[in-house]
Amino acid sequence: MKKITRVLFFIVFFVVISGAALLLMSATKKEPPFLPGITVKDDHPNGCVDCHKKINDKLDYRLNVSLGKLEGHPKIDKIVKNVPKDCFMCHKEGAKAGKLELILHKAHFHNPKDNHFISNYNGACLNCHSFDEKTGSMPVKTGSKNW
Repeated sequence: MKKITRVLFFIVFFVVISGAALLLMSATKKEPPFLPGITVKDDHPNGCVDCHKKINDKLDYRLNVSLGKLEGHPKIDKIVKNVPKDCFMCHKEGAKAGKLELILHKAHFHNPKDNHFISNYNGACLNCHSFDEKTGSMPVKTGSKNW
């Protein structure tokens, strides 16, 4: 009887340990990280202008329209040709208008629970930046204005 109990104990022990190991292995299998241009197709190769566009007459997210609604922001329709490259004319280090990097990161990552960039674009840095494998740098994508 003792021998049967011992054998049953080891069988149950083996089954429990094997089951736990299988559960752990299946739980650790994750989707690859969302890295546009690396692990998934890059749907925004021109950065800002690929997301900030006119959807229809009621939904117009182009930057000249959005920034035109901000009190005190100059009209950019004629002076900006490439976005965000030309924005650095006013938004550079030490500028009164504020450094563009700080403004954009605050806008794209504030209030994470209700943030459109996070919920619809996974908050992925590579929607706005490209990645240079040789240098490890992440330059900002730029594109021609869309207005």
